[in-house]
Amino acid sequence: MLRYDDPWARGTFLSYTVTKVYEMFETEFQRIEVFEAEEFGTVLALGGVTNVTDRDESAYHELLAHLPLLCHPNPRRVLIIGGGDGGTLREVLRHPEVQEAVLVDIDGEVIRCAKQYFPKLAVAFEDPRADVRVADGVAFVANAAAAGEKFDVILVDSTDPVDAAVDLFTESFYRGCATLLGDSGILVPQSDSLTFCIDRVVGIHRNLSAIFGSVTPYAGHCLTYPGAYWAFMGATNGRALSPEHVDGKRLAAFAEELRFINEPHARAVFALPQYVVRALAGAPPSDLPSVCDVPPVD
Repeated sequence: MLRYDDPWARGTFLSYTVTKVYEMFETEFQRIEVFEAEEFGTVLALGGVTNVTDRDESAYHELLAHLPLLCHPNPRRVLIIGGGDGGTLREVLRHPEVQEAVLVDIDGEVIRCAKQYFPKLAVAFEDPRADVRVADGVAFVANAAAAGEKFDVILVDSTDPVDAAVDLFTESFYRGCATLLGDSGILVPQSDSLTFCIDRVVGIHRNLSAIFGSVTPYAGHCLTYPGAYWAFMGATNGRALSPEHVDGKRLAAFAEELRFINEPHARAVFALPQYVVRALAGAPPSDLPSVCDVPPVD
């Protein structure tokens, strides 16, 4: 049997036992690999690292989507940058308040693979409220802001800041998002590993804090991502994300459809370990330095 090693840090890997290879190829933007793995089901890897697996995709997608939508009083229009696997779109469209969800992914091959190999993820592509576009997310945000468009929630479901995703972590991109959100919208970018990449987490928090009046970190268990403990940042110039603002009544309406999030858990994700609190407050690096400069293994 084949082995597939996803690098978490120097000398540390998530190692899959591969039972079947579906596709491995290069696009203009990244390497895409789809395979079947023992214990994890179908796996989609982008740029040499895990993007989604059957086993744990719900954890990441539910954390990214539901917290901001449940904290926003009326999330009618949602923009997803990245997210070509469809999982975040699926979770967003569980909310009946959402009238339109625009998904912009730079690589159409990710969307094609999702439809072919991950039908449970791709189901929302057929929802009439979904507007799926193959385009550059940075350019889309800039053009939409210039045109005066507005969104209630923006979710950045990107890969890590390498290759085509680098510009999705910049202050200029976040400023474009702020323009689209106005005074009350919420931006949540995926914000990297709290175990291995605390300096990336701090950098994202710093960039967002230069633009938004409130930046609230939260985090949760994502099994196949480095360290299995993943950060998100809720940025807004309106009502802050907080446990008190999670709308439990709205969550209850579709809670039985979820695998990961429930009301107590949705409120608990805002509680962070002390080393994270200290790092975000500007404390010197801990004795566990970041190792997120490790390149993917060929």
